Amino acid sequence: MKSIIRAAFVATLLCTAANVVAPAQAADKLGREVGPPIVAAQKALQAGDYATALAKVKEAQAVADKTPYEDYIVNTFLAQVYIQQKDYADATGPLEAAADSPAIPDDQKQSTYFNAFQLAFQAKHYAKAIGYGQQLQALKPLDPLASAMMAQAYYETKDTANAQKFAKMSVDASKAAGQTPNEFASAMLLQGQATSHDDAGVKAGLEDMALNYNKPNTWSELVDMTLNGKNVKDIDVVYLLRLKMLMPEAMRDTDYQALASGADQFGYSTEAYDVLQKGIARGKLTTAQAGPELAHARSGAAADQKSLGSIAASAEKAKTGKEDFQLAEDYWGYGRFADAETAVRRAISKGGLKDPSQGPMLLGMTLVAQGKYDEGIQTLSQVSGSPTRNSTAHLWSLYAQAQKKTPSTAAQH
Repeated sequence: MKSIIRAAFVATLLCTAANVVAPAQAADKLGREVGPPIVAAQKALQAGDYATALAKVKEAQAVADKTPYEDYIVNTFLAQVYIQQKDYADATGPLEAAADSPAIPDDQKQSTYFNAFQLAFQAKHYAKAIGYGQQLQALKPLDPLASAMMAQAYYETKDTANAQKFAKMSVDASKAAGQTPNEFASAMLLQGQATSHDDAGVKAGLEDMALNYNKPNTWSELVDMTLNGKNVKDIDVVYLLRLKMLMPEAMRDTDYQALASGADQFGYSTEAYDVLQKGIARGKLTTAQAGPELAHARSGAAADQKSLGSIAASAEKAKTGKEDFQLAEDYWGYGRFADAETAVRRAISKGGLKDPSQGPMLLGMTLVAQGKYDEGIQTLSQVSGSPTRNSTAHLWSLYAQAQKKTPSTAAQH
């Protein structure tokens, strides 16, 4: 969580570094010994000649008995040269000295505090970063990233109350601007909700993070929350763990075992065998852990494969949708999601399902698994069953929305 912000600050810092100071306009305030090398350093910087710029600033730095303003200019320019060279470690000291100067011109305070704030944060000088952030905030409202950085700085100094305060500022500002909130700030708010035992807030926060960042660990927590609810049926366990299966990083050894056991219980031997095999291949499950269940699933899968053709033929002729629904589940186990979609659509049209909510539930899952997200979301919205079934449909729909938003997190069955 702590590394989320750091990568974001560098580009902003480089963009603002060129505006730190305009010494040519202030040359008349510099003495005869300091002014010429600083002006020469500015010209070298503009030409991209950082070695010459650094040498000239060092020349000015060596002048004795400088005024506070001259010290400020020298430190600011020294920091600027280092920033342009992406040497943030060496830039931190002089820029902090510049920001601590009593001689900062009013028109340069904002840029000086801003860069000092970012570099102090990068250097993990969190107390200093907080001080610069407060000075910056006194001049203008902090943007969402700066507020998130303040939240982390307070977090690192064990000031949880202010960490929560600035995290909320960051998230609220992002939402007001129609932007995705900073991940660290979102995580801080979630931590606060968990600490205060706000279960509804935790669930809503996790859903926001799942939708915005699409991380397997977040999905795992959301699925587990639903699995740990009341009156969860065995088939809902299967549906929920199938969602986890789309993200291998979210699966634990117990998840593979529970999904395989549930699938086998409902006669989905091919799926049970596939789940156990993938758990072993991904290093999440050992052959010993799979135990006799693996052998049983292998035997059932072999029998299913031989009879799949006859099951399909029989299902098409059946007057009710029960056999088509079973066929759709069989196809799911083979990863044949398009065929599963066709079969479950036929099942729904024929009717006769013991639990009508299972039709749109399975259909929505097949659509999402194929990447037909809009259609899947619309179908899952039609699921009307137990509270757990509705929650399960909601999570699948949320996953589809997240996939649309961040397609790089591709589903892996």
